Amino acid sequence: MDGTLAKSLHRHFLTRRHSTLLVAIVVAFVARPMIGDIGVGPLVFSLALIVLMLVSLYTIQVDELVGERATLLLQKRRRSIIGWLLVIPAIGDRLAIGYVHSPRLVLAGAIFWLVFFGFITWNELRAVVKQREVTGETIALSISVYLLLGLTWGVFYIVLYYLQPSAFNFGGSNAHLEPTQVFPVLIYFSLTTLSTVGFGDITPLTLQARYAAVAEGITGQFYLAILVARLVGLYMSRATNQDIKSQSHPD
Repeated sequence: MDGTLAKSLHRHFLTRRHSTLLVAIVVAFVARPMIGDIGVGPLVFSLALIVLMLVSLYTIQVDELVGERATLLLQKRRRSIIGWLLVIPAIGDRLAIGYVHSPRLVLAGAIFWLVFFGFITWNELRAVVKQREVTGETIALSISVYLLLGLTWGVFYIVLYYLQPSAFNFGGSNAHLEPTQVFPVLIYFSLTTLSTVGFGDITPLTLQARYAAVAEGITGQFYLAILVARLVGLYMSRATNQDIKSQSHPD
């Protein structure tokens, strides 16, 4: 009975994995500003990030690829090994931060996060390109990649901030952030940069920060332009194929 239930849940999640990933990303984004840093807020936020990591890791392991079976199995195994090698220290760091407050530990964890989410984003971007039809899951995957781009760049800004504390101007006399505010504030900056909203309340100062912000803005615009063209092309191709089939098999 338990085996049947597990298989049923696995099939259900398998067909909705991109929607699940999108929900996990949104929950991770809204958990910190909605709950805050009081009480169980940091714990809930850490759990949301860990769930996001595990869901994203599972998603890239089961995504379909096109090619020879032996090559696909090798790619799947390689992705699984790399993913677990990156996610284990990243999760360990997230759990350790609650007990050990060390700048080096925080920096090391941020680097692991950056590599992990960069790895996830790259694989999900490949999955978007390989989609053959427009479905609800395709739309969820496309949105997830866009948000993952913002998350990955945000983690890069966090690493840069720890390496260069003067890399950003946070307005007024706020030259530095409180440790609990680094993640939400720089993720916010990343999302506004990716979407080219640019409120101007946070300004990159160092050369590395400025070029990273410009690169993110360009990437966001190119992604949206290419994504829309790709989805429209898939939709038109599907409509054309349906017309051809209807003409070939008239009622």
